[in-house]
Amino acid sequence: MSTLAGSLFREVKLLLLSFLLVIGMPPARSGGLWMPAGARQAGLDHCSVALTGFWGVENNLAGMAVVKNFSAGLGYENRFLLPHMGTASLGVVSPVKYGNLGLSLRYYGFSLFHQMKLGLTFARAFGRKLRMGVQLDYLQTGFGDIYGSRNNFSFAIGIQTDIFKKLTLGIYVFNPVPVKLAGYAKEKIPSVYRLGLAYHFSENLLATAEVEKNTENRPFVVRGGVEYLFRKQFVFRTGFGSTGDVFSFGLGWRTKNLHFDIAATMHQSLGFSPEASFVFSF
Repeated sequence: MSTLAGSLFREVKLLLLSFLLVIGMPPARSGGLWMPAGARQAGLDHCSVALTGFWGVENNLAGMAVVKNFSAGLGYENRFLLPHMGTASLGVVSPVKYGNLGLSLRYYGFSLFHQMKLGLTFARAFGRKLRMGVQLDYLQTGFGDIYGSRNNFSFAIGIQTDIFKKLTLGIYVFNPVPVKLAGYAKEKIPSVYRLGLAYHFSENLLATAEVEKNTENRPFVVRGGVEYLFRKQFVFRTGFGSTGDVFSFGLGWRTKNLHFDIAATMHQSLGFSPEASFVFSF
């Protein structure tokens, strides 16, 4: 009897976890809806499209073009503090002759369900005001040993332009030509479109906002955030969103060769999701 009760408990637990995977806005749904990488972005409620720097390798690819030295980064998000809903992010960026070359890897899930994204990126600055980037993506969605996995290829493009000295416009498109995830159900990996602005009030104060739309029939998502740099080393961030993660906050510490950031976002129904990331420059 106890064995039957234990088996029933495990089945109920798996059912509840599957429910969260579907409705809980994890980093990826339907084979491709990845949230922006990096705890800096998480502290700004995932605003990323108009920001520059290392994590452009996974967010807006054009932002990677400003990286001057070989850099490596590692990040991890624990969605809703659940052990099976973590996302690991790893990337490297290397300056090359005509721009910057980047490689990134992201993994989400556990043994019964996982998603992986491997991206190869090239970004280049065209003068002082225009940056562009393109990424080739390998996507994998797995459903345990019984159902196997599905492998796909797609691509993403990113553009940034400095409209004024202090104002940057960013555009990012992922999977613009929808790729089929499952042929028998005609299910496709969603396309994602982001458009945003970042304004530098001073060297220490940044405000950013963006709007996101994807083809999964969700409404537009509006996000915004503010970042304040204190004594050139310590960073304070906060952000908001119109749906899903409605509030965020974060801290950062910067040195010449190391950026360390931590953040947490709060979902309106499911609670907090902490995240941390490191970026090393050599």
